[in-house]
Amino acid sequence: MKSSLSPRGRGLGRGLSLLLLLLTSCGAQFKPETLVDALRVLAITAEPPEVAPGESAQLDILQLDPSRPGGKTTVVWVGCEPDPIDFNRSACNDTTALLQPTAFATFPPGVRILGFGARAGYASSRTLFDELPPEDPVRSNGTSGPVLGVVIGEEVKPTSNDAELRELFGRIERQEIQTVMSLTRVTVTERLQKNHNPKLTALELDGVAVPKNAKLQLRAGKKVQLVPKPTEDARETYSVILPAGPSERSETLVVSWYSTAGRFDQARVDVTTGAPTTFIAPGSSEVPEDPVPEKRTGTVWLVMRDGRGGQHFEVFPFYVCDDSPTPAVTRLQAPTAAGDPLVATGENMAGALDLVIGGVALTRASYSPGQNAFLGDVPVLPSGTYAVELRAKNCEVVDTGLSWTVP
Repeated sequence: MKSSLSPRGRGLGRGLSLLLLLLTSCGAQFKPETLVDALRVLAITAEPPEVAPGESAQLDILQLDPSRPGGKTTVVWVGCEPDPIDFNRSACNDTTALLQPTAFATFPPGVRILGFGARAGYASSRTLFDELPPEDPVRSNGTSGPVLGVVIGEEVKPTSNDAELRELFGRIERQEIQTVMSLTRVTVTERLQKNHNPKLTALELDGVAVPKNAKLQLRAGKKVQLVPKPTEDARETYSVILPAGPSERSETLVVSWYSTAGRFDQARVDVTTGAPTTFIAPGSSEVPEDPVPEKRTGTVWLVMRDGRGGQHFEVFPFYVCDDSPTPAVTRLQAPTAAGDPLVATGENMAGALDLVIGGVALTRASYSPGQNAFLGDVPVLPSGTYAVELRAKNCEVVDTGLSWTVP
């Protein structure tokens, strides 16, 4: 069983640090924490991240298991009622207990199963603050509703009864099932100006914005600069009531990086500074343990957090460029019926990676050998006429000279 708290904090003792330094000086390469090669949870988001008592937040989880392509996983959500009076009455106040699944076998008061699957809902009691006086700062500052996402490396039926769940939790604790647990919290507050999840407008690669839905074009072993661009309103200001009175504060937006291959020069970066992150594409001679993937494909994940419960994640597939001939698109065939793809034909179409219309790449796009064409779903765009750009597997970006008109 693998258990983790998100975000994770780790410390190394002096002796271990010295050992790591000695091994590094000898040329040993350690697997970075950013590498996703087994069952992991990278983020849990709540939308919205702050709610009033009784209001609901939708929970989503970013969980991955590249080690078992096509393997089934199940997410079991466990939620706890907040404790605004801080009497430590809830079983969820004990983090150790949270990481022992059999603690939920008897479902103590305040603990409940929220659901099964990639999503779940969380809501506290409408009377949560009734025992507090109207002027109590907890009403405005808020209190935390703990939520535990238990990702299990096998299929679990949502119809499981209490006895079956107790048996399941016992197997997890005995390490008989591959499992990852991740803890998050939903803030419950009465303040009117509540927190929002930060959003991203674009990711810049070497100073150029990557088109929405498009794959990152990477040359084997080359270093590129990645700069996330949050929306203008992503970094919020907020007020905290202290004994001395209200205190105005500003969020700090931090991005955590993850990938299936390649190396980052920093696992986390404060995006409010605009500092870039260097990514070394797989295939670098500096990192022989990181070869070009067999199919030349991989994924980069970005998780942005605001330091007070707000989170947002983005997924960026990448392609390690090859020496395919540059495609030339000569014709675009519009979908003939709802649900049909756009068909792009021309020369060397097997070398097409993405087709971009108005800055947005086709979705579910791929090359069809039978039709010798590149097919994909047309993005939803406002009325207008848009240039069509082709991104190739050899890292070329080509202006096709064609246009696409949306009535």
